[in-house]
Amino acid sequence: MAGNPVIHIARSIALLLVLTAVARAQAPAPAPPPPPRVEASAQVTFLGTNGNASSQSLGAGGDFTWRPDTWIHNGKVIFAQNETEGELNARSFAALFRSSKSLTDRLSAYGQYDFLHDTFAGVDQRHIVEGGVSYLAVNHAPHRLRLDSGLGYLYEKRPDENFDSLTWSAAALYRYEISKSSDFTYEPRFLLTLADVGAWKYDQAAALTLAISNMFSLKLTHTIRYSAKPPEGFETTDTITAVSLVAKFRREK
Repeated sequence: MAGNPVIHIARSIALLLVLTAVARAQAPAPAPPPPPRVEASAQVTFLGTNGNASSQSLGAGGDFTWRPDTWIHNGKVIFAQNETEGELNARSFAALFRSSKSLTDRLSAYGQYDFLHDTFAGVDQRHIVEGGVSYLAVNHAPHRLRLDSGLGYLYEKRPDENFDSLTWSAAALYRYEISKSSDFTYEPRFLLTLADVGAWKYDQAAALTLAISNMFSLKLTHTIRYSAKPPEGFETTDTITAVSLVAKFRREK
């Protein structure tokens, strides 16, 4: 992450505060209709260059959401790879599964499992199991802001040693609905490792999805992963920028 990572966290907090203020300043909108019972999407990314230089970037992923009654189940996976002149420069695989249970109109409890494989960042395997509470701070269409806080356990397998710790996290998910099939999302997450507070982690993901038909969309994503204390010989920051073709499916009932 270029510059001081604390500045990026401060900017994330400031941005969320501004977005919250903007949403609350708008006239109250009618209650949004119930979301679809089932939503799913699949995406693919490919970028290739030839000539003086040869490079290829490949990405694939998908997510699903199922809303039975007062529960919400969500899962997503993402794969990214980059080659230059036939040499592999980066490859990562990330997955997340989350279940949440509504307690009130705004408060819910959640449990989630987070996985990361990225040997180029010194992470052979990273497993995070977490439970916590969510608060729906803003729910005025087209704005929606969810705040999370949870306790969990992290296990990370590295080239030099393994690392495990109890964790505390603070996260947010902001969504601005441009249309029924187009939106902007911003998702920062801070993870404090209690066994070694100097090894804290920070991730953020911003995505702009623009519909090109009823089913297909173009998606621009920018992801930052920061580790304050990476394995020896590895950088603290990884970024992934991609433009993908996305197919979306939904079922109302």
